[in-house]
Amino acid sequence: MQLLFLLLLSIFSFWLNIEAQSKPNYNQYKKMSATELQIYRQSTWDSLPVAVGWVNDFEGLFTNTEEDSLRTIIGDFEKITTVEIAIVTIDSNMVEEERFNDFTDHLRKTWGVGKFIMKNGVVVCISKDYKKLFISTGVGINKFMNDYQKYEIIKKYFIPSFNSNDYFSGTIKGINAIISRINRKTMYNR
Repeated sequence: MQLLFLLLLSIFSFWLNIEAQSKPNYNQYKKMSATELQIYRQSTWDSLPVAVGWVNDFEGLFTNTEEDSLRTIIGDFEKITTVEIAIVTIDSNMVEEERFNDFTDHLRKTWGVGKFIMKNGVVVCISKDYKKLFISTGVGINKFMNDYQKYEIIKKYFIPSFNSNDYFSGTIKGINAIISRINRKTMYNR
C-alpha cells in the first residue's frame, strides 16, 4: 500500500512539474493605470517571460492544435537546417508600440533563439492589439533574407490573412515563406 502511494505521489509530482514548465511567467492582459503600465512594461523588458518552446502565444491568438501544428513545422525545419524559428504573440501591456521592433530583437537575443556560433535565429513577433508584425533575425540569417525580403514576406503572406483575423493561416503562410526562402538560398549556395 505504501509503495502504491509513493508511485502515485511520484506520478502526480511529475505531472505538476510538466504543467509548471508549460506555463510562461506572464500575466494575462488587464487594464492598468498609466503608472502601473509603465512599471509592468519595464519589468517585462528587464525579466522577459520564460520561453516555453517554439511558439509563445501570450496574446492567445492560436488554439492548442494550431500551436502544435506550428511547433511541428518549426521543429522539423530546425532538425534539417539547425535554423531556429520562434513565434511570439504579445499584447499591448507588454511593450509600448514604439518599442515593438526593439522588443522583438531583445527577445531573440535574450532567449538565445538560433545556434550561438551560427546566429541563425528568427523571431516572428505578432501583436493583434497594435496590428504589428516584426521579423527579427540573427546575422547568420541575413545571407538568406534582407530587410526588404522580410518586408515582402510580411506583406504578401502574413498580412492578407491577418486582415481577415485569421492569424493562424497567415502565420502558417508566413513561416512557410520564410522556410522556403531559407531553403532556396541554401540550395543555391551548395
